[in-house]
Amino acid sequence: MKKKFTVYLLFVIITLNAYAAKTVDVATLFDYAPYCMGEKNIKFNQHIKVGEDALGFKGYSWDVLRESYHAMGYDIGLSISPWARAMHVTKNGSVDILFPTGKNKKREKLFNYSKQSINEAIFLLYTKANSTLKWDGLKSLKGLRIAVIRDFNFGDEWSQTKGIVKIPINGILQGFRMLEANRIDGFIGYEDNWDYVLNKEDIKYKFKKFPSFGTSSEYLVALKSKQKANELLEIFDEGKQKLIINGKLEQIKTKWFGK
Repeated sequence: MKKKFTVYLLFVIITLNAYAAKTVDVATLFDYAPYCMGEKNIKFNQHIKVGEDALGFKGYSWDVLRESYHAMGYDIGLSISPWARAMHVTKNGSVDILFPTGKNKKREKLFNYSKQSINEAIFLLYTKANSTLKWDGLKSLKGLRIAVIRDFNFGDEWSQTKGIVKIPINGILQGFRMLEANRIDGFIGYEDNWDYVLNKEDIKYKFKKFPSFGTSSEYLVALKSKQKANELLEIFDEGKQKLIINGKLEQIKTKWFGK
């Protein structure tokens, strides 16, 4: 009888494991419209089962990540915070995946990247509409006070350019308010995201932007030292490929950017 009970118990354990939800824990930010956006009812830590969506959180990049992992049968443990905090919890191993993340030499020493990108970033400078700045690349900014969101990536050229007074801030709208109040001379940004905020606030006419000084695809990343997390990058790549084949990715693009 004892032997039969042991066999039965083992069968139950194996069955439960077979049906146990696979979960990927991800960290991201909430003020990166239209890619990752928090709403008034945002829940900063939540578990999203396959087929469900987040509470108070949306965006193009979130839709791509969620649908890719759900296509592979994975639930998602979602942690939403300011970008610097999201970066910190990824570095200390508290989560598996950070997104959306651009490439630079410093990050590539620490992280592995997904093969599939999740969105694009176009780097450029914003000033007040009446600015007399003559643009000749980043060297035009030497001696000027330029706001930059903490831990955002603007490429190696930006990181290596000296003589710019780089002022770290926490959010997109904060940067434009500082620019409007003449507390800074310019604000470095990502075109799609920064324009989205300007249009939403109906203040685009107050500012102007200069030609792009670079672009970057953005990805999912995982600590090189965390094997499970690196396997989850491959799961995302496979899931996104499914979205491409079944037409779901095109539907997501249309939803956020039109045809």
